[in-house]
Amino acid sequence: MGWDECLTELLVQLGDHDLVAMVKMDGERERGRWTVLVSGKPLDGEFVRWDGDDLDAGLSLVLTKLQERVPGLLD
Repeated sequence: MGWDECLTELLVQLGDHDLVAMVKMDGERERGRWTVLVSGKPLDGEFVRWDGDDLDAGLSLVLTKLQERVPGLLD
């Protein structure tokens, strides 16, 4: 499965758990060009955010944090 298909599937699964997710690339920044932000009902008004240059590492970190807070996510 390609990277684009994996990201699409991940975003669909987050949406299925009433989460809102955003992946952004800011070409005007020299550092921390990627942002991953997830919010929604299961997070009780809080959010999980990561900014950095290694999108794969950032997605892994955000998913780890989400799995701790949202039971059944990605099972």
